[in-house]
Amino acid sequence: MKHEILDHQQREPRERRLLRGQMQTERLSAFEIVIRNISARGLCGTCKGLPPIPGEFAEILLPDNRTVTATVRWANDQVFGVEFEDSINLAIMMDTLQRLRDLAERNASWEVKSKHRVTDHRPDMALLRRI
Repeated sequence: MKHEILDHQQREPRERRLLRGQMQTERLSAFEIVIRNISARGLCGTCKGLPPIPGEFAEILLPDNRTVTATVRWANDQVFGVEFEDSINLAIMMDTLQRLRDLAERNASWEVKSKHRVTDHRPDMALLRRI
């Protein structure tokens, strides 16, 4: 019977990513989370410290600086799943993240200056004392 119910419920497509976010509940002040996967209706995340409790309401700051409200649906140690109150447009979020990555790459500079030169230090054998 349980399998029949699951067969009729279609899960939203998930984007498997490792993204940073922030979460806050009435019980817990803002803390960092790592988003392991995300869909239009929710996400799976991990945290350090106290995990959220199933049934708790949360505010989540997504990587594109958008805040969503959600309900914690399950938690197992520091891994948890939440369902968003309103669905999000995942394509817009991924597009925003890609633009931010592209901008960071364009502004990145990988100049190596002489003061950061790598030297291979070889001791003067004449100065070493015999043991």
